[in-house]
Amino acid sequence: MDKHTQKHDTFIRAIMGNRQIALDYFQSCIPQNIQDLLDFSTFQQLPDTYISKELQKSISDIVYTCKRAGGTGEVKISLLVEHKSYVDKYVPIQIGSYIFSGLLKQIGNKESPSLIIPILLYHGKDRWEYKTLADLFENLEPALQGFVPDYQYIFHNLGQISDEEIQELHNKFLAASLLAMKWTRTCITASLFIHS
Repeated sequence: MDKHTQKHDTFIRAIMGNRQIALDYFQSCIPQNIQDLLDFSTFQQLPDTYISKELQKSISDIVYTCKRAGGTGEVKISLLVEHKSYVDKYVPIQIGSYIFSGLLKQIGNKESPSLIIPILLYHGKDRWEYKTLADLFENLEPALQGFVPDYQYIFHNLGQISDEEIQELHNKFLAASLLAMKWTRTCITASLFIHS
């Protein structure tokens, strides 16, 4: 990680290390139909990371856990923060690697596998659309489609959310932090332009 990325990572970890702020964040970006299946009263941060050495340069994670609403098992909610300053079409592969790395770590810790809900937070300036792993394979015949792992992730692109919508969050510290993340790269670019 470069120095700028490390500062972003430290900033995000400081914010999302606060249980209430993380809870408010997840409740603002997880679709309601999924929230209804989770018991947020059991929500707590884990010291774990599921990031492999290969992914450390581009993504960092913060892992929380909570019970499923029916009381049948746990769910890991992982905030993945994309540190690239460019759009990477292979992110679905990285997320798949992350999910399987997490499941293998759980098994290695002699835990029953828990569902992992990855949330990809992107705060770069370039336009980035949600893509699945299947989107990387063109004209794949139906008989071959079953060989492509099928998983979802929640894509939270701050660049596609208006400032007004962010400001409407009831947690004003979270709103200010997300706005700072959204506009940091623009401010740095403008500063470099002015000083050059």
